[in-house]
Amino acid sequence: MTTPLTRRRFGLGAIGATAVLGSGCLSDLTGSDDHEHEHEDPPWEWGGLYDLDSGTYAYTYQEGPDPDMQFAFVSAEEGGDHGLYHAGETATDLFEHGDADVSVTDGETVQPSSDTLYRVDFADSGETTMELEVESGGYYSIFTAHVPDEFEAELLSEDGEELSPDATERHSTHGHSDDGHEE
Repeated sequence: MTTPLTRRRFGLGAIGATAVLGSGCLSDLTGSDDHEHEHEDPPWEWGGLYDLDSGTYAYTYQEGPDPDMQFAFVSAEEGGDHGLYHAGETATDLFEHGDADVSVTDGETVQPSSDTLYRVDFADSGETTMELEVESGGYYSIFTAHVPDEFEAELLSEDGEELSPDATERHSTHGHSDDGHEE
């Protein structure tokens, strides 16, 4: 059984000429450390990294535990766990310092942004779908205040094919009461 990746456990060990910091990011052995970080659990609960072509993707949600949710959609400079880790730094900053003043409702479109924390306002009942617009192919990450399973969320290609993330990270920064709402 594999242990899930967390900010503290990212890449434990040594890789070639690099050593892993306790904070979870790689640093070279010469002492230069452009990547010094110290994160505990970030303010988002789930992050996923996708390799997406240019186009429009449907992100669908079923009814879930809350009437709205914070959501970040950011580009990543590389794939895999390392790309997700660094995109997660951007998302952490958005979740900690953003106001989620950009509301997204059923049928609206969002674009990747390192400056915008969205708030998804779910439909009162049934499915809520937002469109993710990608202008150029590459790696993109989605960070949410809930695990997608809580809303039976699916990211779908233009052909309606369900897409799976190349890498994911999950945290339990908040709990849910018996009725499912954030505590």
